[in-house]
Amino acid sequence: MLRVRPDHVFIALLLFSLSLGRGRVKKFTIDWAPWIIFWICYDMMRGVADNLTGAVNVALPYKVELVLFGKLFGGVIPPFYLQDFQQVIQGTVLKNILDATGGLFYTLHFGIPIVIGWIFWHTCDDRKMFYTFVWSMTLLNFSALATFILYPAAPPWYVYSYGFGQPPHTNTWGLGVGALVNVDRMIGMNFFQTLWGGFNPNHFAAIPSLHGAYPVAAAFFIYKNFGRYPALLALYPIGVWFSAVYLNQHYIIDLIIGAAYFFTAYLITDRFLIPRVFSRLVSWAPMHGRTKTGVVIQENIKA
Repeated sequence: MLRVRPDHVFIALLLFSLSLGRGRVKKFTIDWAPWIIFWICYDMMRGVADNLTGAVNVALPYKVELVLFGKLFGGVIPPFYLQDFQQVIQGTVLKNILDATGGLFYTLHFGIPIVIGWIFWHTCDDRKMFYTFVWSMTLLNFSALATFILYPAAPPWYVYSYGFGQPPHTNTWGLGVGALVNVDRMIGMNFFQTLWGGFNPNHFAAIPSLHGAYPVAAAFFIYKNFGRYPALLALYPIGVWFSAVYLNQHYIIDLIIGAAYFFTAYLITDRFLIPRVFSRLVSWAPMHGRTKTGVVIQENIKA
């Protein structure tokens, strides 16, 4: 199976940075290193988290979800309620629209953070904002990675298909696609099954949900930097969160915990790492001699 590894992505970005000039390659390598380090670590944990702890937490997340939200959804958890709803609308245009929209929102998870990082680092040329963003995401990522190892949790698609028993330690390729398989059927190819086989190393890493954290982080930082269209920006995390539940990939509690991880990581970065660590080690001067609005900074030259 053809699989895109994290080092492939990093090399592609590095090669692109060469076109920006040799002076920026070193800064690119230093500034973007946290991303590739995380993805290498994440890739290395492929299928081992549940082996390290000896058991996957299957029932508890389901029970908490049921207690918190069951009464609002007729006595069932929200992901299962939406699975039943999909059966009702099976074969309709609405079903196709929801499947396609859900697949689109859910897949944007992979690329949006990199795009935002590139906007801050290159387009806005705002190294301080970039560091605040990338190190908030780095703390989020590694705290999530530690949680995946210490507390492997089964997503709702597993309970929906296999019940509360422990998963067998066999090849689970293709299982993590959940209800995204409906999109594959609609387009006539195994796109999401192949994608999840390459980008989803551990099928039992539901808590915290990075699909819950990343879109909240994206909307938060875009608004923090540009200060416009908060209602429009909110549609992105709402869309991803709905898609995660609709596609049977996450419980609502997974998403809430993911968002809480992000805001904790941001507060640590903004109030400690940036003022007390990176402000002493890193120059915030624009690399292009431009402000984040793109206006050239005129240096004072003494006669």
